Amino acid sequence: MISKRGWLVREFLYHIANLNPERVKSAIPGSKGLDVLFWKTPNREFAHYTKRTKNGTKYEVYYPKKGAHKDNCIYYLHGGAYIGKQNWIYRYQSRYYSNAADGATVVYVNYKTAPKHVYPAQLDAALDVWNEVILGELGFKAENVVCGGESAGGNLTLGLMLKLRDEGKPMPRGAFCMSAWTDMTASGQSYEENYLVDAMFGNRKATNLTEELRQKFLDFDVYCWTKGADRKCPYVSPVFGEYHGFPPMFFTVGTHEMLKSDTDTIVENLLKHGVDVTVHYGEGMWHVYTLWHGIVPEATESFKALCAFINKSFDYYGYVYPKKEYFLS
Repeated sequence: MISKRGWLVREFLYHIANLNPERVKSAIPGSKGLDVLFWKTPNREFAHYTKRTKNGTKYEVYYPKKGAHKDNCIYYLHGGAYIGKQNWIYRYQSRYYSNAADGATVVYVNYKTAPKHVYPAQLDAALDVWNEVILGELGFKAENVVCGGESAGGNLTLGLMLKLRDEGKPMPRGAFCMSAWTDMTASGQSYEENYLVDAMFGNRKATNLTEELRQKFLDFDVYCWTKGADRKCPYVSPVFGEYHGFPPMFFTVGTHEMLKSDTDTIVENLLKHGVDVTVHYGEGMWHVYTLWHGIVPEATESFKALCAFINKSFDYYGYVYPKKEYFLS
């Protein structure tokens, strides 16, 4: 059974933040304005700076002012349907990712967003900064980097890793995805099964997801980043990829998500290829519920499991979430 706070947040999201094309005209306005109050990290114990690669891709680097680990790195790719930009919600997670990896440096990619910039702009940016992390100024070894992202950032994490493997380049030591958005054809079974219960993308007043509604969903501007691309290309829709040669992986997804099958299909493929993979399901939870940790009990448990995955990845067990973190510290 879902917790009371989980139920309250789920209702809030459905009535305030739902992005179903039957209920809102555009997804783009809702992706703006999240960075007005906190354009810098609220983590007082972290130093940070912003740089650009030689190709002009902007990225942000966060590291502990004390006790930074010179070898370990978390490489994070943010979500937001490729229309939302990097903001404080992501930056605030730096302390948790870093602490779970023994004081790792956390790198965020500020890729350019749709509708002005479409595929492959975001994947090119992720590859560009990856080269900066591994081959350039930052100089981390791929074997000491864990990649991660949520929603579109999960899409980009998987697309990046598929690209690295296909080009014979070093892979990270592991990766995590929260509610990864991996099927740009919306063809998975959960799109129909959860259409009436998904707080972020569903519509409770519909009877089911008809083919007409599915097409309206696919034509919605939340998919504008795919303009001109083959939606079945694995770098666009990682759900169509093959996952041999991948490092250990961790996924979280809500059971009420339309995107649940986006995760299920990839996990099944990973297991088929003998990859060490863990999935944490949030009963009755919504899209990217894990980032509500500290507020919703189910999200806290999910984020705790994610931090444990990072602990294990770096063979470091000196930090167990949650410690004595304090809100917006």
